[in-house]
Amino acid sequence: MSGDKYNKRRKKILEELDCGKDLSIMELGMYDLTPYFRTDEFDVSLSEKIMLNKNYERRIQHVSNELYFSPPQYKALECLFRENRVILSAPTSFGKTLLIKEYIYRQKPKNIVYIVPTNALAYELERSFKENEKFSDYTIFDKCSMVEQKENENFIEEKLFFIGTQEKYLEINQNVMGEIDLFVIDEAYKLQESVSNQRAYKLSETFLDSMAINSKKIFLLTPRAILEGFDKYEFYMFKSDFNAVDKNYVVLEEKNFFNVLLEKGSKEKTILFCNSPKQINDGYEKIKDLIKNKENTEFVRLLENEIHPDWSVVKLLKAGILTHHGQMPKYVQNRMINLFNENENYHILFGTNSISEGINTVTKNLFIHPEYNNLKDLLLLKNTIGRAGRLGRYPIGYIYSCTKIEELVENEIVISLAIANEEELSEIEDSKDNEKVLQFSEKYNLDFDFSQQLIKTYKLSLTKLEKILEALSDDRKYPGITNLPFIANRAFKNEYPGLPGTDAVLIAGYLQAFYKEGTQKMYLNTFSDRITYFKKKSKISMDNTEIINSYMQFIYSTLEYYIMPLVNIGLEVKTKHPNWHFGKNVVESLDDCKSKYYTRTYGGLNIDDLSNEHKLIVSAMKDYGMTSVLKNLSEEILDEIEKCLNVRYSTIDVLRAINNLAQNTGIHKDFYSELKKKYMI
Repeated sequence: MSGDKYNKRRKKILEELDCGKDLSIMELGMYDLTPYFRTDEFDVSLSEKIMLNKNYERRIQHVSNELYFSPPQYKALECLFRENRVILSAPTSFGKTLLIKEYIYRQKPKNIVYIVPTNALAYELERSFKENEKFSDYTIFDKCSMVEQKENENFIEEKLFFIGTQEKYLEINQNVMGEIDLFVIDEAYKLQESVSNQRAYKLSETFLDSMAINSKKIFLLTPRAILEGFDKYEFYMFKSDFNAVDKNYVVLEEKNFFNVLLEKGSKEKTILFCNSPKQINDGYEKIKDLIKNKENTEFVRLLENEIHPDWSVVKLLKAGILTHHGQMPKYVQNRMINLFNENENYHILFGTNSISEGINTVTKNLFIHPEYNNLKDLLLLKNTIGRAGRLGRYPIGYIYSCTKIEELVENEIVISLAIANEEELSEIEDSKDNEKVLQFSEKYNLDFDFSQQLIKTYKLSLTKLEKILEALSDDRKYPGITNLPFIANRAFKNEYPGLPGTDAVLIAGYLQAFYKEGTQKMYLNTFSDRITYFKKKSKISMDNTEIINSYMQFIYSTLEYYIMPLVNIGLEVKTKHPNWHFGKNVVESLDDCKSKYYTRTYGGLNIDDLSNEHKLIVSAMKDYGMTSVLKNLSEEILDEIEKCLNVRYSTIDVLRAINNLAQNTGIHKDFYSELKKKYMI
């Protein structure tokens, strides 16, 4: 049978399965669709019985229900057992994560590192391992309170499993892991990004680290593509076009797009992919007059109180529509995904690339926002489309758009390893070269040991540190926090996500305790206060929803990943070298920012006086979005949480500790119960 004829018939079979039709074992087996076998067949031919027996050999052992790998998936699993360095290149819904889980269950490697691109995906993946008792012998973590691994029999026998982003991996002391038996990098196509971007730099450093520490096995997971530049690292390339599901593409007229979305989403799991939170806002504006049912759940009330009723996330939630993007607290992200996956009252999710790269949720229908125009990013588009259809649930995924994209996404993509380029590689190697670091230190009048400490702590290249130091050398007209967006913009250039002029208003609106209107103090405690401040101080006209989203981007991206690292580096330089050549008014701006940031984030909690263990717990709570309660923490409460934790733990373990403490009869029970109710239910 010709390839074209084979594929057409195979797709027809999947469409019939999608409609609930029973098909013969023989026909399913001929098209490698063995996971769809009915295992309760009793009246079968000899040939079909042989097929069933072969299928039983491919049973997925780490799950409790009866699921089976297809022959191409099983070949991939055999490859993982056979080869030490593997690039697993296959479509998004091939089941790469499932294969890694099965490998871990069967092979039981002692120490594992599993790198994922986002904290949201790390949380989801970790939870799936921790909720499966077959992996209960692993200590799964992304934080470690020990400076060095203790020489202790309990720790020597411990099976360690790190799950987290490259940033979290580089933060832990590598000695705690010992010898690595398995090192996995998910979404490894991101290794093509230039190391001039700080996240890409850290991922490439992590990739090189996996080989430098002689990991016994290294697996790179990536969408189907042509991969270039990996040859020197001696990886075995396993490629497969196999997919246990297929896609149907539907082109809609724009005027009918949102009507069809709501109609499909009334009965079936449906995701709208948007390019940005702004497009999510626009989506709400398109459908607000079409919505009949309004919901006022406890979750809605919580977000109205914590954020604001005009936040687009709240307005959509009232309409029974969920959202997911990177500019929201983690507890909100997790609640949204749990509702989408587990609650049949919610069928529609509006999301950005966080649903493509940050979570593993699936859907029957995927709609591409009519104004999404970044069709050149084919990897993102392929990854997103891969969310539609999933083995065991949706044999066919339906893709709705206003332009023809089928042929576009079928084109093969080339992924070139960034550090195959010598200039890119030298960006990493220079930071480990003592001679280069010495030259850098002399150029910027820093102690050699101090320069090495900055590199080790912040995991930035010498080039990036150079740009930061140059930005800190510029004069500023007046002191104050509003200088920081301009300094950070210079230091990070094209990587900086915001507009410095707008961010100068946002940083003041968020970090200041108050501002003055004449002689009256106007306090900035809520998002309503900050909206008012922005409208008074900004020359840009925005409605409440746009202002809130600007604040959210600033708080959860710009401030945390660009401004505060810059502030901390600057203040470390000031402490070590008091006479360093800072620009005029820069030191005052750094001090002002650090003071206001600590007050806004931690209130009366003196974070600098906490033990390292307590700092890690506070950091986990902050990362999860428990910001409103940090100022109410005490050392006594932190001690209680710490006693519930191992020396290696994760945010999930902190949440479990709080959950357990909410059930006790201690004097802080009400505090823990409130945390549980607000952030964990």
